[in-house]
Parts: sequence; structure tokens; C-alpha cells
Amino acid sequence: MKKLLVLLLVLAAGYFAYQKFVAGGVSGEQKQVRALADEFYAAKQRLAQAERSAGVSGMDTTGDVDGVNQAVDAMLEKLRELRDRLTEDKAIEEAGRLAQEMQAFLDRK
Repeated sequence: MKKLLVLLLVLAAGYFAYQKFVAGGVSGEQKQVRALADEFYAAKQRLAQAERSAGVSGMDTTGDVDGVNQAVDAMLEKLRELRDRLTEDKAIEEAGRLAQEMQAFLDRK
């Protein structure tokens, strides 16, 4: 369990480092979309951690799930507002993909 958590943290750190240093040549609009994407992926990780905790300890994680769903819903609303203001094709495309992913996350059950 601890090894899995450490592995997830290392992968997340690697992803953020890659985004910061390798993909650093992105526009301001893409950075805004990617910031929302990073928030979304962090929320998904919180949900996965809550589900693992529930499986191990048997705790009720309904509040955690509801909190993550509300956070993702708010992020999706921000993304939709941002997408209306975007002018770059690449940023619009990224925002569209992220919106679909967020909506699929909210629609799961």
C-alpha cells in the first residue's frame, strides 16, 4: 500500500517536472488549460486515495466522493468559461478534450 502511494507520488512529481521543464514552450492560454487539468488530476488522485482507504479500513468516504465531484463540477464550469475566451486552436482543442474527460468523470456511476 505504501509502495503504491510512493509510486503515485513519484509519477505525479515526474509529470509536473516534465510539464514545467520539457513542455515549457507553451502559450499562456495553454498554461491556463493545463492548470485546470492539473487540478482535475489531483482531484482524481484524492478520490482514488479515498477509495483505497475505504477498502482497507472500511470507512465511509461518501463525503470525500461528494467533495471531489463538487470540485470537478466547479472546475468544469471554469473550463467552459475559459474555453469561451480562448483564441488559440491548440488551447481550444486541449480545453475540449479536458472538458470531455471531466464530464465523463462526473457521469460515471
